[in-house]
Amino acid sequence: MNLGDLNLRAVNTSRPQLIHSASKQSITVSEDYYSLPSDSSSDGHAVRYQTPLSQIRSANASPDVLPRDSGIASIRNIQRSSPPPVANQFLPPSPSPSPVPISVAKRSLPAPVTNDTPAVKFRETPKIQTSGLSRQGSTSHKPIDSEASTTTPGFDDTPYIRFAIDQLTRDEELLGPRKERAASEASYPVDRIVPDEGLGYYGHGERSTRHDRQPRGRQSEHAPDNVFLPVDPPDDAFRYPTLNFVPKSLQTLSVLGLIIICILMIAALLFCNIWSTRHQGLWKYDGVGTSRYFLFQFLPQIFATIIIFWIFIIQNALLRVLPFSVLSGPGPRQNSDIFDDALLFPSTFLMPIFYCFNHREPAMGFCHLTFWLSLFTVPLQSAMFQTRYYGNETNHAWAWTAVRPVGWLLVVIYALLVVALLLVVLRFRTRKTGLMWDPISIADILVLFHRSNILNDFEGSEVTTAKDAKRVSKSYRLGYWTTSNQRGEAFYAIGEDHALVPRFAVEGGKMKAKAPANSFAAGKEYDLEAQRSLKPETSESLQRKVHSPILRYRWVPWFLKDSFVVAWIVIAIILMLAFVIVSFVGHPVERGFLPLLPAPTSSQGFSPANFVYSFVPSLIGMILFLLWQPIDAYFRALQPFANLSNTRGTTAEQSLLLDYPSRLPFEVTIKAALAGHYKVAWISFITLLSSTFPILAGGAFTAQFFPRTQDVRMAACLPAYEALVVFIIIYALSFLIVWPTRKRHLPHNILTLADLVSFFYQSPLLDEDPFREARSKLDLVTRLIASSSGGEKARPKYAFGVYFGRDGGREHLGIDRLQRPGSEDMLMPTRTVR
Repeated sequence: MNLGDLNLRAVNTSRPQLIHSASKQSITVSEDYYSLPSDSSSDGHAVRYQTPLSQIRSANASPDVLPRDSGIASIRNIQRSSPPPVANQFLPPSPSPSPVPISVAKRSLPAPVTNDTPAVKFRETPKIQTSGLSRQGSTSHKPIDSEASTTTPGFDDTPYIRFAIDQLTRDEELLGPRKERAASEASYPVDRIVPDEGLGYYGHGERSTRHDRQPRGRQSEHAPDNVFLPVDPPDDAFRYPTLNFVPKSLQTLSVLGLIIICILMIAALLFCNIWSTRHQGLWKYDGVGTSRYFLFQFLPQIFATIIIFWIFIIQNALLRVLPFSVLSGPGPRQNSDIFDDALLFPSTFLMPIFYCFNHREPAMGFCHLTFWLSLFTVPLQSAMFQTRYYGNETNHAWAWTAVRPVGWLLVVIYALLVVALLLVVLRFRTRKTGLMWDPISIADILVLFHRSNILNDFEGSEVTTAKDAKRVSKSYRLGYWTTSNQRGEAFYAIGEDHALVPRFAVEGGKMKAKAPANSFAAGKEYDLEAQRSLKPETSESLQRKVHSPILRYRWVPWFLKDSFVVAWIVIAIILMLAFVIVSFVGHPVERGFLPLLPAPTSSQGFSPANFVYSFVPSLIGMILFLLWQPIDAYFRALQPFANLSNTRGTTAEQSLLLDYPSRLPFEVTIKAALAGHYKVAWISFITLLSSTFPILAGGAFTAQFFPRTQDVRMAACLPAYEALVVFIIIYALSFLIVWPTRKRHLPHNILTLADLVSFFYQSPLLDEDPFREARSKLDLVTRLIASSSGGEKARPKYAFGVYFGRDGGREHLGIDRLQRPGSEDMLMPTRTVR
């Protein structure tokens, strides 16, 4: 075997491991592997080097396969002399064992080894011994006689040697991609045992490097990945509108109108405080139930309530728009948590909203905190004015005066409210929203995900709650995109920068998702052994859950669960009866009752009795009003899903385009009544009715002197009090109709954007024409209505149930058409829907 001058390269030197392989393992490495001789006149000793631990690999993976019928060359009397001591910073110094004398005889190729035959076996673990190293780190060798060194004269042994080297150094490609050749040689100073000999085995010519290899089942060469790339809005304003839509309630003129009202309120409060200090009251007191009584006891609360409703409108619009504005913010950042944190509508009014502070929106967090603080203005306004006795024995009179401590507190709250509203104006004047129009319905949300590449992140989310969903935080963006393969095309969507474009194919008449070319690159999301994505829900468990009626109807807001609704009804009726009995048995309201607190008014206008019997009843009325708001909000938001639960389906106007959450209470009452949604209409009407509780309760009682009994008693304004009693009775009995019924039950909440996306992330609706490149709300509505203009039978019906998704026909739970041409109807739940 003529190998010429040997030029050693780097080899692996870790300890070998005994491994059993299949019968495809070549016999070349089934015995001890020895270093090649540097001198034919050795003294019969052979020394091995240590090979690294490797995984099992079949012979088919090797580029050279040993012929089964060829002979095996033997090596006789091989020995390598020990090298001189050389300092090595990579290998720890250790004494070298003595060479092991071995004599290897020539033999024929044995039969294929069985599973019990070891792939590589060693009797000992001696270290490598070379004849010496030059200054350049290469090994010098003496010429070798080719006829003396070859086992079969005239037969080339090179393929066997190459195969053996490949088997013993194959760990590099299994442990990870190799770096550049130069970097590898510089970091690993040990020379190879076998020289190149001009075969190109170690070069970059005909053989492909190991870092280009990929696991089995995947092509080593593929087209460049097609990924999302962000682009600026094109110049065509008609086709590509500016992404800075601001709802009317958040526009500058609308917010400035509320700011002006707040400034006028501050001015009025300052005038009342200052005038009452310098003069003897504001106006003479002329009795209970008069126009002056209405002016001081009811009108301030009415103005405060109007401001509260205006704040609700601004807050609802802010909650709808802010998540998308965060997604369209400048610069890449980990903002995908906004899908789970941001609220699309208020879930409670008794506590402020804090999520903005966690998403780099402290100004909006301050606004929400101020909006919650403004709820106390109505009870404080009810205690703003009291009666006081002015004068002496000859010139005296009762007059209305301002309670200065309450007035200054209201000035501070309204001033903070002005600052918060100015921050809202600046927020949407200086930063874009990323929206074309107001996302007030399900159809508006569908447009944003028509060509999105993040929908796979929501796999299995229709059957999991937000608490159980553990999605990796990513950088999402709302705006215009292009792709690396089609840079001339721009489209509008929510996507992930430099993430793969979703690919679909039609197979068997169904839309099927195609696996990305570099799914192995996303190693954290792909299971190589199971050949599937590493997702929270496997296909099998998902298919079982989407058909479960228990899971389909498992969720409803906690305050609308059957047990809580029963509790609300019982509590409301008991409190209503107690209120009526206490009010009219013995006529305490008409005759007055002792306040049990000091009644005289101080120089600051403060009377403990008047303050308690004004502020506390108004505060209780405000709490009753706020307790009804979540009921109203959820019934508005759940009405599209209630219509979709109809086994016969529903139209787009009654489901996808329904926009009750963004409407004013009186608008919802009228619109829902005309649409036949009487429960929503009544609940919205109760919202208006309950808003009178803090107004009437705060102004109904005042301290009066009764000459007949010669004492001060709390007397009520009977018209206001009687109206309050009637309204409370209606309010209490309305809890009888808040039972949500089964059709308003869902698999999970719909409070966040992630909750909504989970119900259509694989829906074929995303591929339909109405949601493809809609450029305005009018365009979207026109397309949906035009698709319904074909007679009652031809109109598409939509439903909530089990549909066949775009991912190869897998079943999902969510929103889709009830019927599609050429496919089965949507599977509706088996449990009876009431």
